[in-house]
Amino acid sequence: MAVVVVVGIVVVLGLIAVVAMRIRTRGRVPVDRKARLLGTGKALEPLTESGARQKAEDCGRRLGMDEPPGVVVGTAVAGRRRLYGSYEDLHVDIWGTRQGKTTCRTIPAILAANGPVIATSAKRDVVDATRDVRAENRRRIWVFDPEAIAGEAPTWFWDPLAWVGGDEHRAALLAGHFAEAYPCADTEDHFEIGAEELLALLFLAASVGERRIAEVWGWVTYSQDTEPIEILRAAHHSSAGSGLAAIYNSSVYEQTRVFNTAKQMVQCLRLPNVLDWITPSAERTRFDEHEFVERNDTLYALSVGGPSSVAPLVGALLEAVLTVAAAQDQPTASPLLMVVDDAANLARWRDFPQRYGYYGSRGIVMMTMLQSWSQGVRCWGADGMSELWSAATVRVLGSGVDDMPFLRDRAEVLGPGTLTAADLRSLPRGRAIVFPSGAPPVLIETQPWWNGPYAAEVERSLNRHDPRRRPLFDALIFSRSESSGTVTKIPAEETHPSA
Repeated sequence: MAVVVVVGIVVVLGLIAVVAMRIRTRGRVPVDRKARLLGTGKALEPLTESGARQKAEDCGRRLGMDEPPGVVVGTAVAGRRRLYGSYEDLHVDIWGTRQGKTTCRTIPAILAANGPVIATSAKRDVVDATRDVRAENRRRIWVFDPEAIAGEAPTWFWDPLAWVGGDEHRAALLAGHFAEAYPCADTEDHFEIGAEELLALLFLAASVGERRIAEVWGWVTYSQDTEPIEILRAAHHSSAGSGLAAIYNSSVYEQTRVFNTAKQMVQCLRLPNVLDWITPSAERTRFDEHEFVERNDTLYALSVGGPSSVAPLVGALLEAVLTVAAAQDQPTASPLLMVVDDAANLARWRDFPQRYGYYGSRGIVMMTMLQSWSQGVRCWGADGMSELWSAATVRVLGSGVDDMPFLRDRAEVLGPGTLTAADLRSLPRGRAIVFPSGAPPVLIETQPWWNGPYAAEVERSLNRHDPRRRPLFDALIFSRSESSGTVTKIPAEETHPSA
């Protein structure tokens, strides 16, 4: 009898051990076994909540205990500690398509931000998911949507010429955004250089002449109209007027090529649906960059990129806001967060990598999202992409990346006996490698918004603004939560008011 009891106890203990092991390993994936070969323990202290709060204090930022210490990056697989990028960090993420960078990085960062937010995207999902949460505390939502990606009506406008304000440098910056978004952009092409100069001078003329930006399209399509030259000279911009006259008086061949190139660069200025967003109107609210920063508002700038897109206007609008934010004298507890999704199409500024570190030094938290290293190289060149990656202090490699030269470089950084390029190529959904400055690389479990504190609010926002996508999100949430061993039940609303 005693033997039977002992055997029974052993069996029960064995079952308990098996169940405990299954509970402990639920949601684990094979790559997790190598987590302890990377960063663990005290080496990750700068990335923890206490480390991020200490960095904020060192930089003169005063955070309340209920305020987030920074941007959530994920949870360390080894040790299970939540990791953050501080408000002094700059982020660059490289994830494959549809691997979760929006759900695990973009949306959570926007939801947790306590300062002004700028977010770019080629899709409406970020807007639908976060706008209602961001609208709390009377923060205004601005959706720049000339391409009707989110179906937003033009209830407000931003006038690029008012931003130029008769300043030759800003006119050149505005022209630069159009030139850099040009699909065939070549910084050494003679006619493209001439076209960019032409646009800068025409924007300046329209600004000082208090004209509407639509007139720039009219001028660039009719090279015999010398009115812009007369406007510049009358406004005492004699040097600019002479420069514009030189372009108008060039040979027929050169003039034709320069004007035709400029016309292709500003194709979007001929579209009425675009002009509604950038032309002053008494019936619409004027977007003011200074008020935006002071009120902690939210700006979503949407475009799919490509010919006739508003990507140049998106770039100029972002620069206008960033210029104001960077001019603030003292660091605040509410820094501006800028999340550049689809960066290779919407942040094609040739000096974007060079500006990255500058914006960070001015207390702006930058997050740039790319699908591959080569995508960044096509946009900013090999040196520019390397400079952008080096300027970042939180570099995240997600799943779905198939760029083997880049992965081999990352594997070399990880060191022998850790993860190979093949391991990085086969990273499963829900896992990413973080390469932080000042700490060793670390394997993390990514944190989608539906496992975060705003899950119910996001679900309500999605239901309100795009209820047709409800079945898609339900399936996505269940499948990914099930694979990680944690099924999150989000309450559905019985009624969903239309937008």
